[in-house]
Amino acid sequence: VATPSASGRPPPGRQPPARSASRATPSPPLRGAPRRRVAATAAASGAFVPAPFVELKDARGADASIPHLQSDHLSVFLYQTVVPVAGVDVKLVLPESEDLVVDMYAALGRPDDDPHWATLWQGSVALAEEVLDNPSLVRGKRVLDLGTGLGLAGLAAGLAGAKEVVLTDREPRALYCALCAAAANGLVVPTQSGGLDDPVFGKDAPGLDGVPLPEVLSFKQTAGSVDVFRAEEEDNTRDDVCRVSAALLDWFAPDCDQFGDDGFDVVLACDVLYTPSAVDVIAPLVLRLFGKEKRPGERKKSTNNVFVLADPPGRFPENHERFLRLMEDSDRFADASDEEKRKNRPARRARLMDGTGKSRECVNLEGEAMTVDLSTYVIEG
Repeated sequence: VATPSASGRPPPGRQPPARSASRATPSPPLRGAPRRRVAATAAASGAFVPAPFVELKDARGADASIPHLQSDHLSVFLYQTVVPVAGVDVKLVLPESEDLVVDMYAALGRPDDDPHWATLWQGSVALAEEVLDNPSLVRGKRVLDLGTGLGLAGLAAGLAGAKEVVLTDREPRALYCALCAAAANGLVVPTQSGGLDDPVFGKDAPGLDGVPLPEVLSFKQTAGSVDVFRAEEEDNTRDDVCRVSAALLDWFAPDCDQFGDDGFDVVLACDVLYTPSAVDVIAPLVLRLFGKEKRPGERKKSTNNVFVLADPPGRFPENHERFLRLMEDSDRFADASDEEKRKNRPARRARLMDGTGKSRECVNLEGEAMTVDLSTYVIEG
């Protein structure tokens, strides 16, 4: 008979108690072996090789978790795993499963909130591979990861030599996991990320119901384990390592002013074209993320702006085609009868970079393979 650990949790290898039939009635907050296994290879190779989850502790030695109003009844513990991508071992920090996030939202009375950020999508693997295979896309540049989820594409940009990466999502819990993963990968994160008054993770952040997320974890590696130590012990002043930050960004009500007038050199996006309404707002948003357009006579940046999109061709092909048309012809953004939209539409255009249209077959966390199309655009204007 397995003996629970001193914390009262089942020891590794024992499955958590069965979930109740009703999602609104959560299981006891016991922590055991996670229900899912993570692929230890990024590109599909015909063989699914699982990699273990490693339990995380915070600076006080307690189980690292995502706190929420119902944490006493449904704990959302955090784990670390490694996903090799293009020969690079990328560390991820994530909840036990997407199902557990669904349960959390149900317990919080938010059954319509989107839990898919807790899953590593094939598109993010393909995008991360593209970045790591072609580091010149991001090296020394300012990069934004749009709808980052668990953050794999943005992390890949940081590991490939980007100067700065901003991870964006509308769910602060996703950004918390992604920023913890940035720290786990040795990238520089803001020392005071997390805490009561943090604009992204604090008590007033949207969707947190007044329950702030803790300070972002910092990591040191030891043989056979993952230890967490306080952020102030880490050197956050290095200028040879990518700096990674997080920003809340709702595509349907975007605040682009938070990024400044200069904008970004590179924007990354994957699996964002799942509804027609999303297509119509994301296309102009992408062009706006490259900064305010220069007036006649103003000096433009010497480097080209680049947008890289990863999207499975078979998921919503009509959305993909509409998005590409909008990117290539921004006049389509506005109805001729809508003066305000016509006035504010971007003048930029997106041109498909020669020789960049390609496909990759990648696997998700459950080892399910999918073909993903990659398109790289040069932003003009």
